[in-house]
Amino acid sequence: MKSLSVVLGAKSRVLIILFAFSFLQGIVNGIWGFLPIYILDLGGSSVDIGVQALASGLASTFMQLAWGRLVDKVGHSLKMTSIGFLSASIFSIPVIFSIRPWHIVASTAIMSIFTSISGVASVIMLADLLDPKHRAGFMGIYNPIGFGGNILGSLGAGLLIPIIGYRLVFLLYSLLNLVMATLIVLGLKGEERGNGDFHYFPVMLRSFRELIEGFRALPGVMRRGGAYTRWVLGISMRGLGLAMFGPVLTVYLVRILNASTVQIGSLNSIAFGVRMVSSPMLGVIADRKGAKRIMMIGVALASIYPILSSNTSDLLQMTPIFALNGLFWGFINSSWLAWQLNLIPEEHGTYAALLNFINGLEWAIGPFIGGLLSEYLGVKIPAALSSIAILLGLSILLKVPERVEGRRQELK
Repeated sequence: MKSLSVVLGAKSRVLIILFAFSFLQGIVNGIWGFLPIYILDLGGSSVDIGVQALASGLASTFMQLAWGRLVDKVGHSLKMTSIGFLSASIFSIPVIFSIRPWHIVASTAIMSIFTSISGVASVIMLADLLDPKHRAGFMGIYNPIGFGGNILGSLGAGLLIPIIGYRLVFLLYSLLNLVMATLIVLGLKGEERGNGDFHYFPVMLRSFRELIEGFRALPGVMRRGGAYTRWVLGISMRGLGLAMFGPVLTVYLVRILNASTVQIGSLNSIAFGVRMVSSPMLGVIADRKGAKRIMMIGVALASIYPILSSNTSDLLQMTPIFALNGLFWGFINSSWLAWQLNLIPEEHGTYAALLNFINGLEWAIGPFIGGLLSEYLGVKIPAALSSIAILLGLSILLKVPERVEGRRQELK
C-alpha cells in the first residue's frame, strides 16, 4: 500500500506541517467569523458590518497587486506567508480592545494592509511544495482538515464568548496566528525557494513601490491573461453575490431569528462538517474527471442558497440550509486550486494577485452593498440580487476551458 507522501507527491514532513497549518488556520477563521456579531453587540448595524468589510477588503485587495509582483521577483513564499500571519497576530490586538464599531473598522483596515500578503504567498507556497499531478487530491485532504479546524473554532468560540467574552476569545486568535507564523518558518525550513537574502522590513517598504507599478501594469496583465482572466471575472462575480448576502444573513439570524452565539456556532459547524466530509471524494473526482465540472456544480448550488435562507422562519429550518452551504463550498474548494493552476500564465505571483485583487474587490464591496440594501429593503430583495449575481458568475465560468495546454506546471 502506497504511503500518503507517495500518493500526494510530497515529503511526509511537509505534509504534516501543511496539514497542521490548515487545521490551525481553520480554527482562527472560525473564531474571526464572530467579528460581525461583535460589531452588532457593540451597537452596530448591517451598514457597520458592510463598512468594516469594505474598509478591510479594499485595504487587502489593493495590496494584492504589490504582493504578487514581489513574490514573482523575490520568491521566498514561505517567509512571505509567515509575515501575513505574524501581522495578524500583532494587528488583531487593537481589535480586542475596541469599544465602538468604528474602532473595529479602523483596526481591521490597517491590519489587512499587512495580513494580505498571505493571500498570494500561501497559494504560491502550496504550488512550490506540491506535485502538479496531485494538487486536487491534496486539496481534497487539506481543505477538510481546515474545515475540522473551522468546526472547532466556530463551535468553541460560540460556546466560550458567553462565558469569557469576546476579548479573550479574540486573544486566542492572536496567539494561534503567531503559532502558524512560527510553524511555517521553522517547520518548513530548507524548503524555501527564493532569490538572494530575505529581510522583512525592506520587503514591506518595497511593497508600496510595487503597488504603484502594479496599478500601471494591471490593464496589460488582464489582456494577456486570456482564459485565466475570464475565470477570474467569473469567480469574482460569484464572490460578489455571496459577499452581498453575508451581512444580510448575519442580521437576519441575530435580529430576526434571535440566534445566540452558541446557535450560530452550531450552524456554522454543520456547514464546516459537510465540507469536511464531502471534500476528499470531490478532490479525487476533480483530479480524474476535471475540476471545471465540480466547480460548476458548486456555483450552481450556491445560487439557490440566498433565496432559500431568506425564506426560513426559524433556526430549525436553517439547519439544512447551512448543510447546503457546506456542500457547495465543498464542491468549490476541492476544485478551485486545480482549475486555477490549469489556467494560470507564467507570471504566477502576478496572476495569483490578479485573482485576489478582483475577487477581493467584490468581497469588499459586496457586504457594503448587501448591508445597505438590507437596511432599507429587508431581506428578500437583497437575497434575490445575490442569487442573480452568482448566476452571472456561473454563466461566465461556463465559457472558460478546463485547461490551457502547458499551464499546469510547478511554480519557479
